[in-house]
Amino acid sequence: MRRRAVIALACAGALIALPVGGELFARAELRHRIRTAVASRVPDGDLEIGLSSRPALLQLADKRLPFVEVDGAHARIGRIPDASFHARLEGVRLTGDAKKRAEVASARVTVLIPPSAVADLSGDSGGLPVTGVRTDPRRDTLTLLIGQGGLGSVTVRPEIADGRVGMTVTSVEIMGRPAPDAMARRIRDAVAQRADPEDYPLGLRATSARVEEDGIHVRLKTDGPVTPRRAD
Repeated sequence: MRRRAVIALACAGALIALPVGGELFARAELRHRIRTAVASRVPDGDLEIGLSSRPALLQLADKRLPFVEVDGAHARIGRIPDASFHARLEGVRLTGDAKKRAEVASARVTVLIPPSAVADLSGDSGGLPVTGVRTDPRRDTLTLLIGQGGLGSVTVRPEIADGRVGMTVTSVEIMGRPAPDAMARRIRDAVAQRADPEDYPLGLRATSARVEEDGIHVRLKTDGPVTPRRAD
């Protein structure tokens, strides 16, 4: 009697374990596919993938995901190093096509560009290295310290133009005084040339950029079906 009870319990456990194991495998497979696709566009990042509560077996079977959430830290986005981001992709469809692995109905993304990344992006301003960055949320500006010991400073304000984030130079000072016109013009040109020429992925367009203590917070969105481009 005891043996039959043990066998029955073992069979019941196996029947329960099969769908549970299949669900865990399907969820892991979906996360792997998404992580691989995102990593091809956003290298060097620590990624966390979130899925909807819909059974993963069904999502994997019909290749339709209600939404996907991706959180990244210490990621390189285009030319921006060490960025953090949160992305929510709605209506994801896995196509299985090698040229376009997925289609997305819409996307919302927030990106944090830390001050250190702003310094790296700025490179050198008119031939002077950037040695530090100060944020001023009240004025919505960042001040780049240039030259040894902060010899000079360049104050910039993030702006949105044609769905892209750029920087406008609001002042250039050397030793606390306005820089000569020729130097100020050279620095403005140098900052303008540091803009990333690549299109944003997923057809994303920037909608806002504001300066906080921890860096520049950028919001981006896309509406309408889009196909992610493969990274070269």
